[in-house]
Amino acid sequence: MTTANSYGQAPAVSTPEGTVVDATGASAARPDASWPVLGLRLSRRVLRRLVLVLPPLAVLAAAVLAADWAEERSRERSDAGARERLTLYRETILRELEKYRYLPYIVARDPRAVGVLSDPAQTDAANRFLKDLAATTGADALYVMDRNGLTVAASNFDTANSFMGRNYAFRPYFQAALDGEEGRFFAVGATTGEPGFFFARSTPSGVRPRGVVVVKVDMDRLERNWLEGGETVIVTDVHGVVFLGTRDDWRYASIAPLDDMVVAAIRSDRQYGGERLQSLQEGPAHATDLEIGGTAYRQARLRVGLLDWSIHYFTPLAEVRAPRRTVWAAAFALILVYAVALLFLRSRRLGRVTAGLRQDAASLRDLNRRLVDEVDERRRVERELRETQADLARASRLAAVGQMSAAVAHELNQPLAALGMFVSGARLYHQRGEAAEVLENLDEIDALRLRMASLTQELKRFARPGESRIETVDLRDCLKTSAKLVRPRVEETGVALHLHLTSADLLATTAPLRVEQVLVNLIRNAIDACQGEAEPRVEARAWSEGGSAMIEVADNGAGIPEELRERIFEPFFTTKPAAAGLGLGLAISARIVEDLGGGLSVRGGRSGGACFVLSLPLARQ
Repeated sequence: MTTANSYGQAPAVSTPEGTVVDATGASAARPDASWPVLGLRLSRRVLRRLVLVLPPLAVLAAAVLAADWAEERSRERSDAGARERLTLYRETILRELEKYRYLPYIVARDPRAVGVLSDPAQTDAANRFLKDLAATTGADALYVMDRNGLTVAASNFDTANSFMGRNYAFRPYFQAALDGEEGRFFAVGATTGEPGFFFARSTPSGVRPRGVVVVKVDMDRLERNWLEGGETVIVTDVHGVVFLGTRDDWRYASIAPLDDMVVAAIRSDRQYGGERLQSLQEGPAHATDLEIGGTAYRQARLRVGLLDWSIHYFTPLAEVRAPRRTVWAAAFALILVYAVALLFLRSRRLGRVTAGLRQDAASLRDLNRRLVDEVDERRRVERELRETQADLARASRLAAVGQMSAAVAHELNQPLAALGMFVSGARLYHQRGEAAEVLENLDEIDALRLRMASLTQELKRFARPGESRIETVDLRDCLKTSAKLVRPRVEETGVALHLHLTSADLLATTAPLRVEQVLVNLIRNAIDACQGEAEPRVEARAWSEGGSAMIEVADNGAGIPEELRERIFEPFFTTKPAAAGLGLGLAISARIVEDLGGGLSVRGGRSGGACFVLSLPLARQ
């Protein structure tokens, strides 16, 4: 179409392309209204995408902060737990060594051991004495050296690796003992090749020493107990050399590299034999985080307080950093949920997702949330379970130690009381010049010593009664022996003790020492119960009934109230005054009788007091 303006200009022609062409053929551009609209749409799309990206970025930023915080809290918890465990391990070391620390001091003053220094003819007697003493105390070895370091008596004199005739003057503990100090040293045995801790004392004390007494303590039992805990614990000496712990592949290696002078000093003392003394890692020994054998650890250290030892507790850094992984897992789970939600909303907006797909997406979100919660809950439960198990194990060990300590005191009080009476009697007979009676009392004292040794062995077996010696014995003899053991108590209190024994044999296959232990406890309790009576009397009867041997111990005391009889066999329950008993005698007796296949009961006596009835199965013919 052709148009003309009112000013007489050349007509212009409009073309479909939107360009104006005049009559001369020139063209002029005309602005397109679609460009601003397109730019606005692009800006909105970019803005919308930025808004959608902001929540994941915020979650990632929060995850960075939360992961650092969680790892820091995990490090604090790990360090606190490591300090507690180190304190416990240190106490086990000190407690184990303190049991033997007194031995050299005592043996150095015993002429049976050190008399060989002045009289070589006493060598055999000293060897036997040291061997018996080592077996009794549980020491690995006991030996005596002269002032030149030559071993003149040893507990292992009859073994292939005997110390007899060996010179150990090069050991630091020998020189320390000669200087009047207590010799203490850990080393690999120069003769046996077995590691151990050495305590040494000079003899005699306060004057020029004639020799040195040494005890060697085996630390293997301590290491075995540590291995049961499943933890990585080591002990290093003043130079940082590992000599004790739960990792055999780290033994006799150093935490950090050693200089040549330190290595030469260790070689001169022959402390660790010919070990290479290589370094576990190249960093400083006091570093908190270090890498050993390709595994990263977090280290906690504590001084033992003995010979500048240090005890180290290693926690894998993977365990310390586990909360960081949990935080990141949770963050990615949130981002995943967010992405699923976006896809879900987008699918709804576009209308291309069916109702079934929407239900599947919702189920997937719920499953992801449950999975994250389940993982967190399972980790929490496992952590609490480990902590509870550790607390229960610690409480069980402490309870066992307390009960056994009280049991030892209770069970040894009876022979000790009888021992005191026999000693007093021996002194009286000695003053009168009655040598035969003195010898008889000495025989009784020796018998009580053997009984006390047997009692300590039996108390060791308190938790494992099946190890007691079983034999066929006449229970009448057990009752007579028990009455003989309490004879000093009978004479002291004036209580009349009567035995009523059947003429027929009462043969039983049982542990006689444990039966006598029960009978002594029952008779002593009966004596204590009737002391306040005008005519105190205790009667013990023995007879057979229905294939069982029956032994009854009755008194004419005040008796036991009916309401207390059910509790009389409970540990630490007693009707005696607080200072007169611990309440363990009847509990231990009931346990012993039960282990022997019998029974122990209480009822009212015919004389108004208490009556305890012991039953044991008779031996089969």
